[in-house]
Amino acid sequence: MEEKKTILESTLERYRGTAGAGDQQALIALLREVQQLYGCVPTVIQQRIAQATETSPSLVAALVKRIPGLTEAEYRHQITVCTGPRCSSKGGIAVLRAIQDALGILPGETTTDGRFHLETRNCLKNVVTLRM
Repeated sequence: MEEKKTILESTLERYRGTAGAGDQQALIALLREVQQLYGCVPTVIQQRIAQATETSPSLVAALVKRIPGLTEAEYRHQITVCTGPRCSSKGGIAVLRAIQDALGILPGETTTDGRFHLETRNCLKNVVTLRM
């Protein structure tokens, strides 16, 4: 973990002030390096990137959401199961239990390999949604 922090600091130093003048290519390159280092671009690190590059945090967050291959989550796929009354009566709870058993996680948890994150929501108008 300490090694990642050291690498992050040297990477931020290399890009310090480069994107302040609107150079989004440098900012995207930095985001890709952080993605490769951590497997994602966490919100906390997005704030540090914005400070180092003299860019607004909202621009950094927008790029993370819009650039393919970048994610702020530490998981690859998010599974959301509706647990509202309508979906529960149509088998939503059974679907949730089956997914929990198959993945070995509870809602709000991520599998140890970082591939799946399980969430529940109240009424999505369908039982399960997947974010790939």
